[in-house]
Amino acid sequence: MKEKLRQLAHNPEAILAIGVLGVVLLLVVPLPPICLDTFLSLSLVLSVMTLLLTLYVENALEFSAFPSLLLFLTLFRLGLNISSTRMILLQARAGDIISTFGGFVTKGSVLVGLILFLLLTIINFIVVTKGASRIAEVAARFTLEALPGRQMGIDAELNAGMINRQEAAQKRDKIAEEAEFYGAMDGASKFVRGDAIASIVITFVNIIGGLIIGIGVKHLSTFTAFGTYTRLTIGDGLVSQIPSLLISVGAGVMVTRASKGSLGRALPKQILGNPKVLFLAGALLLVLSFLPGMPMKVMVPISTLFLVAGWMRLNGEKKELKKQESLPTDEIEKSIIVHPLEIELGLNLIQMADQIHLEMGNIRNRLAKKLGIIVPAFKISDSLDREENAYQIKIKGIRVLKKILKTSCAIEEIVKNIETVVTSHAHELLNRQEVSRLVENARIFDAVVVSELIPKKLSLGQLLKVLQNLLKEGIAIRNFVQILEVLADHIPVDSSSEKIDPDVLSETVRKVLARGIFEQFFDEQEIIHAITLDYKVEKMILSSIRKEGHLLLRPITSQKITQSLCRLHDGATKKGLKPIVVTQPETRLLLRRIIERQLPSLPILSYAEVCGEEKKIRAIGKVTTDVLL
Repeated sequence: MKEKLRQLAHNPEAILAIGVLGVVLLLVVPLPPICLDTFLSLSLVLSVMTLLLTLYVENALEFSAFPSLLLFLTLFRLGLNISSTRMILLQARAGDIISTFGGFVTKGSVLVGLILFLLLTIINFIVVTKGASRIAEVAARFTLEALPGRQMGIDAELNAGMINRQEAAQKRDKIAEEAEFYGAMDGASKFVRGDAIASIVITFVNIIGGLIIGIGVKHLSTFTAFGTYTRLTIGDGLVSQIPSLLISVGAGVMVTRASKGSLGRALPKQILGNPKVLFLAGALLLVLSFLPGMPMKVMVPISTLFLVAGWMRLNGEKKELKKQESLPTDEIEKSIIVHPLEIELGLNLIQMADQIHLEMGNIRNRLAKKLGIIVPAFKISDSLDREENAYQIKIKGIRVLKKILKTSCAIEEIVKNIETVVTSHAHELLNRQEVSRLVENARIFDAVVVSELIPKKLSLGQLLKVLQNLLKEGIAIRNFVQILEVLADHIPVDSSSEKIDPDVLSETVRKVLARGIFEQFFDEQEIIHAITLDYKVEKMILSSIRKEGHLLLRPITSQKITQSLCRLHDGATKKGLKPIVVTQPETRLLLRRIIERQLPSLPILSYAEVCGEEKKIRAIGKVTTDVLL
């Protein structure tokens, strides 16, 4: 039995199903008073929790289950209304909570209780619920109308190379979730309005039904029947209206959110951010306090509080301005330096800075062994004006990754993303200074090849371009001396600098490093899953090349080739495969230039690089001649 309960506790779907069935049973099964009190307490605390959640979530999509929760809580309250109505009419009692609300809140006055109930219902139905319903309706319409334009914007960013396919898919999913959320909120708000109307109807049914049963069945006096049933009914109405009002306010908060971040932090920052507003509000209240009959002992302290807050805010702005003006020149110069690698942390992640800093050494060691270069030191800074749980990674001042942490394994996720970003952007981090260091280290092991190659045959800038080409396609340059040997063998002594093409030299180096390149794409069975091109497609690409080495290919043809490779790549990825493209040596570099914007991470190998390993290649697709039509 304990094992089954433990399994049930770890199965939220089963708990939800049992809860929904329990709500249905409330409509037909009589409850003892203790159970009714328990469920009423649960309804109240769930409503409070829901309201607090709406105040603390960073954005609406973090609480995407809110519309469904709204429905379940509304049904739960209606089920409790039915149960309490049954108990009031049959037993003339309704548990301790309803009796206490009926007596304590109304102070024994039925008329006062009825007025309070009507006021709460009017506030909930006319003010809060109606406003939230209208906002949800408008938000849903505007979100749906803006959907095509936002999707076109994502497509434009993807085509321009500003984002990759994975980021584009994430953005599309996000706007689809947003549209679904506001559409669901539009419908869910109708449940809240219906709940308010049902409360009014149930209240009058209880009063009228109680009078009929009390006078006609139980033979009570009119005064006794009216007092008993009305007091219990008012208590029942207040107990149900307070959670209903809390949920309605929560719904209003969710649909009226226009800023990111916690509402509790955003409101004070925006309301108290302008000292002029504080001064004017305090001065107005101070003037009003001198009018005859006004309570000066209340209004003067409040106005003083506003004036002091305005003075403190103004004084703080002056100090900040003076601090900026007195900033030393060397600090200003430091502030405009663009760091090669920078990590910006949101407010809630700043405390992780020391842990991340400790991991930086391990990351740099792993990347040095993996890539063959020492990446620059990381700069860790805060980003207080951004989402509190967000962090972003910048390469040379340009953001390449932004994430919002939603898991408990924060450090592990950040470290993993840093390594992924640095690996994919290693070619951007490699500079002449690092290449010079690599050359000096190579001189220790093979001074002859270094003296022969640099600077007689190849400049430091040309060598940098060759190495960047290799890193850009995920090829490590650990065997740096071998790369220098290949370059020294293939560059004539009398070759002029203008005749040296780093792209051609990169292809030459790839052929020598072919074995290592080929093996890094093995799966567990040492198989490579390859996408190939039809011979006519390869021939067309070759015929499009000009003397300068640039492609003269129709844009529509380039687009079709890219789209075909995208489909084949996505299909293979969904099957759990890691596909590569294999093509002729003459077309490998040209094909890379065609697809590098939309498929920068798709490896492209030439047949020369897989020579002798054909048995380990499994074809999974082909770009056909349809792209030529």
